[in-house]
Order: sequence, then C-alpha cells, then structure tokens
Amino acid sequence: MTRECLSLFFLLLLLVLSGCSYRYDFVVINASEGTIAVQYQLKRWIPVSPGKYVDVEAPAKVSIEEFQKAEYHWRELSRDDYLFDKVTGTFIVNVLPGEVLLIDHTSNYSGDESQFDLARIKITGAKGSIEFEGHQAQTQFKIEGETKYIIRYR
Repeated sequence: MTRECLSLFFLLLLLVLSGCSYRYDFVVINASEGTIAVQYQLKRWIPVSPGKYVDVEAPAKVSIEEFQKAEYHWRELSRDDYLFDKVTGTFIVNVLPGEVLLIDHTSNYSGDESQFDLARIKITGAKGSIEFEGHQAQTQFKIEGETKYIIRYR
C-alpha cells in the first residue's frame, strides 16, 4: 500500500512539474501581389546612445507554404535585410508576396496587454496603408489555429 501511494505521489508530482508552455507567434502575411513595408515599434524600448550594443531579436520570415505546415522554422533576417532605429526602437522590413513576417512572440498568451510588446504597427503596400497603435495594434491580430495571431495584407 505504501509503495502504491508513493508511486502515485511521484506521478502527480511529475505531472505538476511538467506543465505545458506554448509559444504564440504574431505575424504579418503578405497575401498581396506586391511588396509591402512593415514598420513596427517596440513598446518597452529605452533609447541608447549611438554605437552602444543593443540586444534585440531580429525579425524572421518563412513562406506562406511553410507557415501552413505543422512544423516550420523561422529564418532570422540578416542585419542587411531590415532597418532598426536604435533611438525609437522601430523596425522596417520589406515583405515579398507570399512571405510571412514574425514580429513578436510570447509564451502562454492570454490576451493581456502586458504580454504584447508592440507599441505601433504600420503596413504600407500598393493598396494603401494601415496603421494601429497601442491596444488597437494588439487587437488587429486575429487568431488562426491554436497559437498563431495574424494580420493579412491583401
């Protein structure tokens, strides 16, 4: 009896300690026929002096075909493939037709504004521009699947 209780205790402990954690991606999909420019500003950015090293996560891309698969691997962009303003914390990335741009990700997203790291997003293409700030920027991403939040530019 003691051995069974001990086994049950360790099983329950194992279940508690191995809680699930999910990654939620915030992306812009270029579903248009032309290149779009995506500009986004980080919410918690502290301006730095010129020349000082700043550790920011580079934007990443995949094709729409890759993104639709169960597993895909983001291709981090080289420094030559995007602009980053160290004073404002703003990225500018050109996205070709059929590409998906990763601009943010978080773990165990519950919709809380503190989990969303973007202050502003602007997307410009042949059919015009859209721009959102603050909470409005967060709510423009629509969930598709279980862990993908998407803005589609058509």
